[in-house]
Amino acid sequence: MAHFDPKIPFNLPLLPPAGVDFNSAKYLKRLIKARAELAELKGYCEGLPNPLLLLSPAVIKDALASSEIENIVTTMLEVLQNQVIEEDEQRQPDKEVLRYREAILFGFQEMKRGIPISTRLIQGIQKRLLVSHGDYRKGQNKLHNPRTKEVIYTPPSAEKISGLITDLEKFINENEADIDPLIKNALVHYQFEAIHPFGDGNGRTGRILMVLHLIQENLLDYPILFISGYLNNNKPDYYANLLKVTTEGNWEDFVLFILDAFYYQAQETKDLMFKIKTLYFRYKDQIRQKLPKIYSGELLEKLFAYPIVTPVHLARELGVHYTTASRHLKALKREGFLKDVMVGKYHMFMNSELIDLLYGKEE
Repeated sequence: MAHFDPKIPFNLPLLPPAGVDFNSAKYLKRLIKARAELAELKGYCEGLPNPLLLLSPAVIKDALASSEIENIVTTMLEVLQNQVIEEDEQRQPDKEVLRYREAILFGFQEMKRGIPISTRLIQGIQKRLLVSHGDYRKGQNKLHNPRTKEVIYTPPSAEKISGLITDLEKFINENEADIDPLIKNALVHYQFEAIHPFGDGNGRTGRILMVLHLIQENLLDYPILFISGYLNNNKPDYYANLLKVTTEGNWEDFVLFILDAFYYQAQETKDLMFKIKTLYFRYKDQIRQKLPKIYSGELLEKLFAYPIVTPVHLARELGVHYTTASRHLKALKREGFLKDVMVGKYHMFMNSELIDLLYGKEE
């Protein structure tokens, strides 16, 4: 391998990597484990009346972790509060997390319309993530060590982006290479990050593409694998393994790291899905029993889609008058399903059991 100089634009090889056997036995055990967990996770969404709506707060959980990798720091509570107030009153970090969720849901809906992972999809995600034009960069960028400020990687020059992305699209959407989809996912993620096609937001866009690729390969039905949680918890290894592909051509460590990420994060996500599903059906039975006059499937869904809600927001979501929504929320609080708190001028009602699940707190 040629000498790597972090200060000059990297001459990125095309996919698939030459001379690497991804069908060897060293990958097989990790693949089997990861695929089994993903299959179970896929099954956990069955039986929910509106999976995408109900799993919306769980997508925020991934958005938080992905944003934290980029040092955009906020909390689950603040994001959930900010999503039900006017955008011009939202805090900037919370806006960025909510845009991540919007971007991933946009990508998912586009794929459902038959749009594969491609420039159109990638730029659409970027546009929603950063509220920008979404075009690929026209100039050179560099990655720096955040502590020492030294240059650690210089991506390919801007004029090479078009050709590299075209090759990446071909690799993603054509099945010429006999490579398992999970390994392919890892290769695509490295390649996208190495191209670094945008001025900003490459990491977040790349992690969204990882989840969408699993849907494109029919390994998941919904964008609910919170891969960013594992990457954030293992950030030094994540970045070190990415760099080792570039500097040493060491694909093995990176691919095995990503397969572990799929395995452990599918387990964690599956556990969360099970708990959300259990809580949902418990609330369904108990609200129908204790508050039959106000119960509806739509009201129940909103209590899970928006773990924190205001009367104004609920009224808008349900298409009812403010006083009706307020009366519903107060009745739910009275029966112990919700708690309330004043946040500034907003009277907020919280599904605290669901929030505890999202935080990982046990009863």
